[in-house]
Amino acid sequence: MRLTSLALLTSTACAVGDPSPPADDTAVDPGAELTANAKVPRYAGIRDAAGARGIVNAYLLAGIANDETGLAMCWSEATWACQGPASSDCGGGPVIAGSADGPCSAQQGGLGMFQFDAGTFGDTVNRYGAGVLTVAGQTAAAIDYATWMVKTSVYTTDAETDDKARAWINRFDPNNGALRDQWIKTVVRYYNGCQPDWSCWGARYQTYSDGYRLAIDEPGGLAFWSANVGTRCGNSPAVVGEIEQKYNALGGCGSFLGAPTTEERGALDHVGRYSVFERGSIYWTSALGAFEVHGVIRDAWKQLGWEAGLLGYPTSDESPAADGVGRYSVFEHGSIYWTAAVGAFEVQGRIRDAWRDTGAETGELGYPTSNEYAVTGGRRSDFQHGSITWNSSTNQTSITRTTP
Repeated sequence: MRLTSLALLTSTACAVGDPSPPADDTAVDPGAELTANAKVPRYAGIRDAAGARGIVNAYLLAGIANDETGLAMCWSEATWACQGPASSDCGGGPVIAGSADGPCSAQQGGLGMFQFDAGTFGDTVNRYGAGVLTVAGQTAAAIDYATWMVKTSVYTTDAETDDKARAWINRFDPNNGALRDQWIKTVVRYYNGCQPDWSCWGARYQTYSDGYRLAIDEPGGLAFWSANVGTRCGNSPAVVGEIEQKYNALGGCGSFLGAPTTEERGALDHVGRYSVFERGSIYWTSALGAFEVHGVIRDAWKQLGWEAGLLGYPTSDESPAADGVGRYSVFEHGSIYWTAAVGAFEVQGRIRDAWRDTGAETGELGYPTSNEYAVTGGRRSDFQHGSITWNSSTNQTSITRTTP
């Protein structure tokens, strides 16, 4: 599928503004490549990856993948398609790539079982991250998009926020005909791109209905999809995966973080994941792991732009400072220090290096009392007993000490 404005269109979708499907809209049947028995492990992969993200009705996602590629993730499972980038989930071989966006040599078209498509293969990997080449990464991206669809859809109700949309998905009742109709219409319109008054509507409504039914029936019915996952505190949202492991290591429901208040979400930069709790958050990336951030330090990090800001992701839990007075958290590109007397401020780069050389908070300068700011010729940070200035021309720092 192709990211076009707010709608992701499959390679066979009706063109925006065109009330009829393309003249050559003839799809190859990829389902012939994977038998029902061969698809069960793939269904399980989707179920487990979705469960790790707090989604329990993953058959809704699997139904889409059925219609996109017959659940094929790897080119070896559907050799009629183009060969995409290599994937560890394909034994190092290529993922399936769309074949309706020109010759395979152009390296354009959707990737994987959900056919995520941001242009060229490289564009798609840059947009969604290398995880899009794995079953778990495809599923995580599909959850994020399904959340947007349900929230945006004119067919759904009580789903106008991300949290409500995820709750709508999790409380979906396959025995409720009205809900099934809402879901299929949402998928056809917002995932496939076909509009209700276009000639493609009826056929595609039926196609996505068939894929949805297969996703439930082929692996053995709803019992296959009903595994309970995650940690909940009473009726709270679930915390799952590596974030759940960190949460439980900190004390779980009885910890200083309190109960989860959101399901796990995708981070602003589309790289990491996070869960919000009553008194803090836990952020995770595959490169760094999972770390908590809370209190006034979290508030200061928020003001700096969260993980998409200048500090990046947390790389430590909040810890007591060396002098036993303050607290601090370390991030990819700096630190935030807090004391009750001066508040919370960041320190980074060459200025942080110079501050550490003086002994950091236990040294002659004490705690930071400002964030780094611009001055003529460079940057400066203020401390309890002085300041450090960085000269952009020389890349050197200088210390100004205040008189006690």
